[in-house]
Amino acid sequence: MIDFKMENRSDIKILVAGDFMIDKYLYSKVSRISPEAPVPVATVSHVEQKVGGAGNVALNIKALGSNVRVLTCIGTDNVGDQLIDKMKEAEVDTDFIYRDNSRKTSIKTRVVAQNQQLLRYDEELVTDVGNEFSDYIKEKSDSIFNGVCAVILSDYGKGILTKNIAQEIITQAQKRKIPVLVDPKGNDYTKYSGATICTPNLKELTEAVNAKSLKTENEILNSAYRLCNENNIQYILATRSEKGMSLICKDKLEKSDFPAIAKEVCDVTGAGDTVISAMAVGISLGYSLDICCKIANIAASIVVSKFGAETASVDEINDTISSYYHKELFRKKICTQEEIVSYAHQNKESGKKVVFTNGCFDLVHAGHISSFRQARSFGDILIVGVNSDESIRRIKGDTRPIVSLENRMKLLESLEMIDYVVPFYEDTPQKLIEAIKPNVLVKGKDWEGKTVAGADFLKENGGEVKFIDLEKGLSTTSIIEKILATNK
Repeated sequence: MIDFKMENRSDIKILVAGDFMIDKYLYSKVSRISPEAPVPVATVSHVEQKVGGAGNVALNIKALGSNVRVLTCIGTDNVGDQLIDKMKEAEVDTDFIYRDNSRKTSIKTRVVAQNQQLLRYDEELVTDVGNEFSDYIKEKSDSIFNGVCAVILSDYGKGILTKNIAQEIITQAQKRKIPVLVDPKGNDYTKYSGATICTPNLKELTEAVNAKSLKTENEILNSAYRLCNENNIQYILATRSEKGMSLICKDKLEKSDFPAIAKEVCDVTGAGDTVISAMAVGISLGYSLDICCKIANIAASIVVSKFGAETASVDEINDTISSYYHKELFRKKICTQEEIVSYAHQNKESGKKVVFTNGCFDLVHAGHISSFRQARSFGDILIVGVNSDESIRRIKGDTRPIVSLENRMKLLESLEMIDYVVPFYEDTPQKLIEAIKPNVLVKGKDWEGKTVAGADFLKENGGEVKFIDLEKGLSTTSIIEKILATNK
């Protein structure tokens, strides 16, 4: 079982580019209707201002324990000054905020009573940013991207992320092998070509593929898959409100679903900002996309239980994982090689001792169970590598395996002493061991004095090899021979 937790990591820096604005809240009390018109009279008790739009993404990242650098273009007006001051108060890097005296910094004002919005009015001028901003990005690119682990494009359609600007940022990130995550706006996804992940909600996905509605799971899958391939986007993470999230890859026509976590919903404002922030932080921490999606789901469930555009803290997320969801959401025992490398790293980082053993496990018997128990005693986490069907045929002949890889892994998954099961497709697990870098490699005593795949590598890297006792007279081959002899 994965021992996952969010971490405060000051060495992680995420670049947020997009439309920054001020969110203004007029908190009021309503107790009567105006005599002048049939409208409520709001008596304002206090006023609150926050950074909004892409600024809320930056605040979410700070709340998740990572550093933030912002890239945007705002006006030289007082609202722009207030925005920068608030960013600095939150310890956000504002060195790359470009000021343009022809632009008006957006401010959105909400009149609120009893945690309900009565009215919102916007003060803004929506125009595309000029070529000067593109030139600025090119000129400052080395400084802008220095030390950045991930890039977020937070597009609110206010003219900052034009196709030219979006492509310039994505190109600069690709040069440096930095993943790019996009919270999209509008129907033109060609502007996001080359992005790693786009996170449209269901309405945005529907509009992007010019559909009237996307009602079935297949419609969502096919639409997202087409959007990925037509626009060279590696993944679409579709956020689906009460149905959670679905992840679709351009390389495979299938989706992974992440059900919503049941919590009381107070306000969905800013939930998308939280999702993309958690994804970027998780990716920067080296977690698999599967785990990133689960943690983003948890973070979103926390913010929608609050009023306004709020954030989820590291402590809130970790408390949610340990208190309610750890066993249910994070127990995934059958893993891909990519996932197991990430999981092994996470467990070692948290001080756990990782043990690895491997085999065909064609017909699991009492000898195998004994071996797993002994292996587990050498550490905290036991990873079992399983030969693929093809590798078994190469080693043992065309009559083997008796049981398919899928069913062999399902059987091993049910054993309590095993934490993870991962297939490998070569004849030996040498490459897998080099990727996982376990603390301990376990083999039967019949391997003593022989060449053990991965043993030399492990010893050179501070690991150790343990040889364990085997149950006498028990082997898959002898069981098969006995069955055949009995049925002659």
